[in-house]
Amino acid sequence: MRLKWQQVTGLLFVLPAIVYFLVFFIFPFFYALFLGFHKYDLLSEPEFIGLGNYSKMIFNPLFRNSIGVTLYYTFGSCIPICIFALLFALLFKNNFRGRQIYLTIFMMTCLMGLIPSCMAWKILLHQNYGLFNKIFFYSWSFSGKLNWLQNPSLAMPAMIIVSISTGIPYYAIYLIGAVSGIPKEYYEVAKIEGANFFQRLRYIILPAIKPVYIFVIIASTISAFQYMGPFYVMTRGGPMDATRVISLYIFNNAFEFSRFGYSSAMTIVILVILTPMVFLALRMGGER
Repeated sequence: MRLKWQQVTGLLFVLPAIVYFLVFFIFPFFYALFLGFHKYDLLSEPEFIGLGNYSKMIFNPLFRNSIGVTLYYTFGSCIPICIFALLFALLFKNNFRGRQIYLTIFMMTCLMGLIPSCMAWKILLHQNYGLFNKIFFYSWSFSGKLNWLQNPSLAMPAMIIVSISTGIPYYAIYLIGAVSGIPKEYYEVAKIEGANFFQRLRYIILPAIKPVYIFVIIASTISAFQYMGPFYVMTRGGPMDATRVISLYIFNNAFEFSRFGYSSAMTIVILVILTPMVFLALRMGGER
């Protein structure tokens, strides 16, 4: 009887988390799956159209463009984030003078809200008085003004820079903790054996932090597919759809054109795209 009461007590403690998961994760998933087979504008009853939304996606050049733009942004931002987050983690694991001050400054971008950060970057990238153009002008004698956010060739690289600047400190937090947990004896043995930096990185650091590093890769990739706020604030998907990532395209169709069924179908497609990537990353990391 005592064991049964303990089980009931434990269930009561985890019940809020279970309810939260069911209401905000499980129900939205199945409801999106349901709406994906319907035409729905939020005002009328859902109209069943079978695979109509999915066939529309295949022949829609805007959808294909948004997928290509998203992949461009994902690889352009995630690879530098994962590399530089690790490098900064290796830097800050050492005790040096002013470490806490530099670490605090480094982490300040995580404390800023997303919208204020985007507005600050929008000023920095401004064509007339932005700091970036000033640097080009005074440092490299660059004549002319680059219109970063209105040039189809420069808009996405500029957004990738914004993402990298905010993503590196966030993911470096995880890696700093992982790297700091490596026993110092490993480094001492490697030093005695004469191992250089790259050998220590390959045979000691990466194997020790592999689960955390795989998490950073997966989390940054999923976040890149969901990254919408900065694109909405800074470019609205322009110019010429050069920065209309799939999350922004879904948002436009749902809340500007009331195509909730079509938008739900696109979210399911994104889930189908991300799932194999996650399993591949887990397999590469040795997780089962």
